[in-house]
Amino acid sequence: MQRGVTLPELLLALVLLGLLSLIAIPRLAAITNAAALRSEATLLLRALDVARISAIRLGTPTTLTLTESRYAVAGGVPGDSAAPWQREGPAARGVALSGGGVPIRFSPAGIALGVANRTFTLSRGGASRRVVISRLGRITP
Repeated sequence: MQRGVTLPELLLALVLLGLLSLIAIPRLAAITNAAALRSEATLLLRALDVARISAIRLGTPTTLTLTESRYAVAGGVPGDSAAPWQREGPAARGVALSGGGVPIRFSPAGIALGVANRTFTLSRGGASRRVVISRLGRITP
C-alpha cells in the first residue's frame, strides 16, 4: 500500500483552489475598500467636530482645511499661527477626497460661515461615500 497524493488529485485540488480564489478575491477587495471609506469618513467627521467644538470652546473663529494630504484646524487664539490639531489626509490611506481644498470657517457659535451645504466625496477602488455638512453644523455621513 502506497501513501500520498497522485498527480490528478493534486491538480484537481489546485483547480478548485483557483476557482475559489477567483470568487473570493474581488469580494475581499470590496470589503477592504468599504472599511477604508468608513474609517476615512469617521476621521473626516472627527476633523469637522474638532473645528466646530474648538470654535465654541475658545469663543473665536476656527478654520478647517481639508486636503488630500492633511486635515488641519487653525485659529482659536488670536495671533496663534500653530495648528492645534492636524492629521494626515486620506491620500496616505489610499482614499481620494473631492470637495475639499476651500477652508471651512466656524464662528464662535459653531456655525459654518459661508457654507450652505457642502458635500465631500471619499472614494477608493470602485466604492465611494459622501459626507455632507450643513451651515448649522449638521453632519450627514
